[in-house]
Parts: sequence; C-alpha cells; structure tokens
Amino acid sequence: MVKKIFLSIVFGFIFCLTSYNQAFFSDEAGVYAILLDDLKRNLYRQALIETENQDESDPSDQEWVHSEARIRDVMLNGRERRMLISWVRDHIHVMKAYKYWEKDMASYIEFFMERQSPLGMYYDYWESYRTRPVGQLYYTNVFDRKFYYVDVNQEIFLFRMPMEADLEYLMVEGAYTNWQVTGDTAFLETSLPVLVRGMKYLMSHPLRWSDKHLLVKRPYTIDTWDFSSAPDGMTGVERLRYHIGNDENTPKGIMHGDNSGMFAASMQLAEMFRVTGDTVSANEWELQGKLFRHRLNTLCWNGRFYSHFVTEDPIPDHIDTDPVNSISLSNTYNINRGAPTPEMTASILESYMELYEKTKHESVAEWYGIYPPIEPRFGNYVVGEYMNGAVLPLVGGELAKAALQNGYENYGIEQLKRLDMIMNMNGRRLPGCVNRDGTRQREAIPDEWGQAAFVSALVEGLAGVVDTDVLFRSVEISPRWYFAGVDTVSLTVGYGGDGDHVNYTYRYNAEEKKVYLETSGLFNKFRVRIPFPEGASKATAVNNSYELSVLYTENINGSRYAVVEGTGSDNDMVFSFR
Repeated sequence: MVKKIFLSIVFGFIFCLTSYNQAFFSDEAGVYAILLDDLKRNLYRQALIETENQDESDPSDQEWVHSEARIRDVMLNGRERRMLISWVRDHIHVMKAYKYWEKDMASYIEFFMERQSPLGMYYDYWESYRTRPVGQLYYTNVFDRKFYYVDVNQEIFLFRMPMEADLEYLMVEGAYTNWQVTGDTAFLETSLPVLVRGMKYLMSHPLRWSDKHLLVKRPYTIDTWDFSSAPDGMTGVERLRYHIGNDENTPKGIMHGDNSGMFAASMQLAEMFRVTGDTVSANEWELQGKLFRHRLNTLCWNGRFYSHFVTEDPIPDHIDTDPVNSISLSNTYNINRGAPTPEMTASILESYMELYEKTKHESVAEWYGIYPPIEPRFGNYVVGEYMNGAVLPLVGGELAKAALQNGYENYGIEQLKRLDMIMNMNGRRLPGCVNRDGTRQREAIPDEWGQAAFVSALVEGLAGVVDTDVLFRSVEISPRWYFAGVDTVSLTVGYGGDGDHVNYTYRYNAEEKKVYLETSGLFNKFRVRIPFPEGASKATAVNNSYELSVLYTENINGSRYAVVEGTGSDNDMVFSFR
C-alpha cells in the first residue's frame, strides 16, 4: 500500500512537470472538468487502480498510478524525437490533444518526411531489429519493394500498409498543427516541398488515384482501415496478400474519408503557402481543395450521408454489404474537416441520431466503425468486433465536436454523457474499442485516438476555444456551457510550448438572461459567439463599460449565436438577451 502511494506521488509529480497544464476547466464545470482531467491522465497512462479495503461507494477512495506510457523519446536518424504513438498516422491523429501539453510537435513527423520514398510515399511505422526481433521482416519476401525500407545503418525496418491511402494528407495535417502551435515559418519552408510531393503521389500513382473520378481510391476496406476480407480457404502468403496487399488486380473504389482528407490538406497547404509569400501555390492548392470538395460531394453523397464506398471495380462476392447505404466512421471526420455543406452536416448528424434510436436498446452508443456491420465477418472480425460494428470512442469524440459546433449542441452533450458512462464502466479509462455493453474489447485501436478526439470536443466544442491563426493570436470563443447546464466556469486553454493562451470566466444569470464573460491572455483579435438562451430573440452587448456592436446573429441548424468581434485580450463583456 505504501509503495502504491509513493508511486502515485512520484508519477503524479512527473505528470505535472511534463504535461504543461494548458487545458484546464475549473471545478464548477463538474463532470466536464473531471472528463478533461481523466482523459489527460489516460493520455499519459496514469491508471486508476483499486486500493486495499476500497470503499466502492466513495469515488475519492481510489488511487492513480503511472503505468507504461506509449509516449516517449526515441533516437532516430541521429536525433532524439518525441513519439506520441509509433505509427505516424496514429501520432498525427492524437496531436489534436497532446498539442495542449507537449512542446515538441515536429520531430517525429520530420523523421517520416526525411524517409519519404522516391515515389513521394510515406511509411506507416518503424521497428528496430537490433533491440528486438521483428517478425514483420518477412514482409520483405511478400510485398513489393516500394512498400518497405530496411535501414541497415540504424538497423530499423519501415513499412507502408499497401492498402492505406491516407498518410500523405495526414502528414499535411501534422505539419499544419505544428505550424499552428509554434508559428515556425522556417519549418514550413523546408516541409512544403516534401508535403507537396506526398500529395502529388496520391494524385498520380495508379494504385492511389482514380482517373475516372479524379479522386483518391483504395482497395475495399472498412472506411480508413488497413485491411480487407479474404475469401474463405485462402491461407499463408496468399491470404496475407489479399488481406493487406494492393496491386493492379486488387478491387478498388472511392472511400469518402480519403477525399475529405485531401480537401482539408489542400486548404491547409494553401494557408501555409500564403504565409510563406507564395501566393501562386496558395491559389493553386485552394482551387484543388474546392475541386476535391465538389467531386466528393457530388459522387459520394447518398442523400443522407456519405456512402461508405463508391466502387470502381465490383465488390468481391464474398463481402456481403451495401456500400451505398452503410454509414462509416469518416462521416464524422468529414464534418470536422469542413467538407459537407451546412445542410449535409445536419443530415449526417440526424442520421446518427436516428441510428441511436434504432440501436439504443442493444448498444451504449452509436459510435460504430460501420453500420450495418458486415455479415458474418470482415477479415477475422465477426459482427460487433473491432471495425466491424464495435463502439469506437474516436467516432464519439468526432461526433460530439461536430454536433457542438454545428447547431446540435444538446446532441453533442449527450455524447459527452455517454463518454462519462463508458469511462465509469472501465475504471475511468477510455478504451480504443468497446463492446456494445460498454466493456473493453479484446482487440482495439490505440486508446489515445478516442481520448484525443474527446479532448478536442471538450476544448473546441464545449468550451468553444478555437485558434483561428497561430499561437492563439486570433481566437474564436464560443462558450456552450448553457447547453450543459453549467452556469459558472473558469478555464485556460493554450499550447504546451511557449505560445500564448486564452483564459476566460463565464457566468450565466438565468433570471436576468445575461451572460458575463471575462477574458485575458495575449491574443490580438477575438470573435466571441454567445448562444441565445431559450425564448430570447434579441441581444445587446457591452465590453469594458462601452457598448459593443453585435455584428449579427448567426443561425446554425436552429441554434442562434450573438456574434461580436474586437481587438485586445483583456475584456469584461456582458451580453443581455430578451
């Protein structure tokens, strides 16, 4: 018992030193403050354990101790690098949370950019064959040379999952995140040529690019995942090649999430090129983004949501699915990347609401990798396992953020309540995949994916703090605590490095129908959006005792916001509604 307490104190101290408390809600936020704190503990792998003689009725009678973290420093290519997760795709997806506490957002993705293949392709992951056996080296006898690289000097092996069509646009997202949290334009100067080569690889290589639809294509996988389903009877190398391989004979088609990713990456490239002064390239990539969005929304929209898959080659007979009417996880990513119109966004969110009503008696949440799942199995996974119909917190986090930011705030709050319920069922841990009863699945994606998605939903969705420039020099503040029933809260949001941060204190007086908002920090510009309380139709605002013009009231899928803009970070605002 004494040893447990000692470890808890030691690792708790290390946790505080290394994690830079730049995303924090005060206790008045209630369960939402607890969720943010517990998700942070999850990301840094502090485990909640049972104490001796624990009183299970008392939540305070518990201990947090540090357990093995995936995040660590690794030496690659002669340089120490901060690795969040070893697979660079996973690493980029979780940057949306770690950016609030970590200083180094660049070094790990730079390693993969340094190892970009002559084609412009990136590798998924690396493994050392000096410190431990690497069974995956047998891939060198199975797959084409372009999918792997053996570095004999560093004694590491790098591999690209042949089916994946996402790394090149995700690398743009990773570079963009690093630039936003650091403002490092020198990083952009060296990175942009590499990022463009990657994008052009996806837009030209015959295994990745559809000349018919002018969109990125892939083999038949479940959404953005990295394997297909082999026919019964295949064994050994033949089965492996079918399971994850990709050649000119592999059936392919269009998966919507790849192309919303291309849209978002194109727009991010345009913004980064504009910062460097290259307006020609900026305009070219902005046009590419608009074209991706148009082609995606024309081809993949089924009238309610984005179809799981649009085939170019026939779907193999042994895969029993309806790709047009199946809803898959990237629908939530598509919203947060800005691909659908507001009307399409509303339709997607309402499709998920309908899915919850349909399945609520059999499942804790509607966060499926794909629905309906593929009968009787997909690959090794029967219905309800892993990507084939498990409940995925990464979907829940993206769905919560999408709902909160797009006029379905009450539905977004519901997702946060489901998160709390699932964490209660798992000792305040959030697994990567859960069964439909809420318990942890035996096989799962990295837990950090869902944890990071929900951190983003809490910070950018519920608290409504969004960096609209770099280093929080210009911010959007849309406090949505009204929908959560929180009347008073203070918070801080900033990056783990040395950049600026945003502080605000929010107070809602229901009797007066007034919102009081005090802000501080070092930001230059602000855009504040305050939701109308129920029954109100007009709004006025005062800032630092001076009348502040309400520029307009913004209507988003039925929700109304009073919008004001200004300069300076020290503000004392009062919004009056009637």
